[in-house]
Amino acid sequence: MEKIKYLVILTITLLTVDGYALSREATEGKTLYPSCHVCHNPEMEKPLAPPMWGVQRRYKKNSLDKNDFVNSMAAFVKEPTLEKAIHDEALGQLGLMPALPMPDDMLKKIATYIFEENFLPPCTHWKIAVKNATSRGDVEHAAKDQRMLKRFCS
Repeated sequence: MEKIKYLVILTITLLTVDGYALSREATEGKTLYPSCHVCHNPEMEKPLAPPMWGVQRRYKKNSLDKNDFVNSMAAFVKEPTLEKAIHDEALGQLGLMPALPMPDDMLKKIATYIFEENFLPPCTHWKIAVKNATSRGDVEHAAKDQRMLKRFCS
């Protein structure tokens, strides 16, 4: 009995290397996520989209629960509109994202992954943003990103 208990604990530990385990839907969504990372890559010198860390935080803040998060994100990605956009700063700087013509179930799996994943703060993105904002004389934006660096990356 003790041996079985040990094996169960070991299995759970191995499955939760980061301290959590993704659901089946999120695990499937993770395999589809690279199509999002093409634009949401936080290490791009000229970003095409905001880092997913921030997108996730905004959607969680604007959602009632996981189901609302998944449905809202999937609906926006399928058919982005100004009315459904929740990231005004990114919208102003980067414009509205193009629609992703993927089946609803795939979009919901990706959104589930985004909900469940523990994204790291986009420190490289903020460093680049401070440099770019400073070079164009945007002191306010540079200061905001410097605060984010200090708060989350120190």
